[in-house]
Amino acid sequence: MKDAYDIVIVGASSAGAYFAHEMAQRGFSVLVIEKDTPETLSSEYDVFHMNRGEMQRFDLPQVQPDDGVYCFEFTDDTQFSPYGKHPKPGKKDVIGMHKSGYMLRMNVWAQAAGAEIVYGACYETALYTDGRISGVRFTREGESVEIGCRLLADCSGKQAVVRRSLPDDYGVEKFALTARDVFFVKLRYIKFDEPMERWLKSQFYLFYKLWIAPSDDSADAILGIGSSCSLDVGEKFYRLFCQNVKVPPYHVVREEIGTTPYRRPLYSFVADGFLCMGDAACLTKPDNGEGTTAALVLEEIAAEVAASALQNGAYLTREALWPINKRYNDGQGKEFALVLAAFARAVSHSIRMNDFLFKHDAIFSKKIIGAGKVDAAEIAKAVFFILYGLASGNIKPAEIGGMLGGGVKAIRVLLHYARYPASPDGFPDWVEKADKLWDSVGQMADYQIEI
Repeated sequence: MKDAYDIVIVGASSAGAYFAHEMAQRGFSVLVIEKDTPETLSSEYDVFHMNRGEMQRFDLPQVQPDDGVYCFEFTDDTQFSPYGKHPKPGKKDVIGMHKSGYMLRMNVWAQAAGAEIVYGACYETALYTDGRISGVRFTREGESVEIGCRLLADCSGKQAVVRRSLPDDYGVEKFALTARDVFFVKLRYIKFDEPMERWLKSQFYLFYKLWIAPSDDSADAILGIGSSCSLDVGEKFYRLFCQNVKVPPYHVVREEIGTTPYRRPLYSFVADGFLCMGDAACLTKPDNGEGTTAALVLEEIAAEVAASALQNGAYLTREALWPINKRYNDGQGKEFALVLAAFARAVSHSIRMNDFLFKHDAIFSKKIIGAGKVDAAEIAKAVFFILYGLASGNIKPAEIGGMLGGGVKAIRVLLHYARYPASPDGFPDWVEKADKLWDSVGQMADYQIEI
């Protein structure tokens, strides 16, 4: 370990490992500090899923059957109404893996590119020269270590230990996640009481925010549920699901409980000598809460911008790193903002309305769910069945008012993110308006369905 590096990264899970690989591959000196050991790295959940196309898109390490990391593959993905009817099939090329094992493989991948990783290293504080970040202090085996760097990257996950330790006026938000800002996730690894073929498909029940997907060899399937505010909310929907949907009898082998960020990401990911990514920046997919590949889009941009800025030997100021913000929000950032702003109201309606729309293939239709296509015919069909639903009593006026109002607000959010400032100069005014828009939109926690 040297006295100074071009980049120090806090956190060696997917975000930290990917950024370390990208920067080391470009020839920069990279140190990653990770509080866990290799055996306990990313062990909150055992099995996780990743789309094969996304793995290839980011040139991530591949897995193969019987390699100790690979669990399964599936392509069948179907969404159902609240009563397990009116299936809407889709196609996903998904690989299931042991998460801890795959994160360790990503670490080895980063090390092969030239990055150094120190395990059992607990972040203490950033170091400053003339008020700007110039290094990091951490403890390892009871000893305090100080390392200089030109860029400090926070990839520490939900705890965001670096970001939250920065001075109040450093230019990056310091909020901590509350129960309103996360999805509470409970995974039940289940075995069916009667022998059946291995479960190699995905079933999703939007109303309950519940899914059944493949498992590793320890179980026949994973039954997962996500909820805002608390695990108790999710358990209410789980019990209602058990009443309304016929699933082959099963018993629970084991359970895993965790959380994933579910709120709007940071307004700015950068400050002087600083970059925040992954769960530390609240970067998750707004339609399902997954975070791994969503964060890699930002990191790919960050690697390009940071590499260019590091080449000339100058200090990496907020201004030099600002294109990371701009480029991200011109693309995925504004798209995610639109979905996040619309999603809470779109899924917060009665079980009757949800089943009615599934039955008539409107909004929750085969074309939209299966192929992601929204055209004039789909819109006309949705309008017709919404009016029919109102006339027949299957949809309440307040539900439509909330959905339409949410849609209008979501479009306003999209337009605002499309005008993300090209430099820090216009940022304060942009933030002021963004705060008002998000206050108007609210969060998933604001729209709990009464059951």
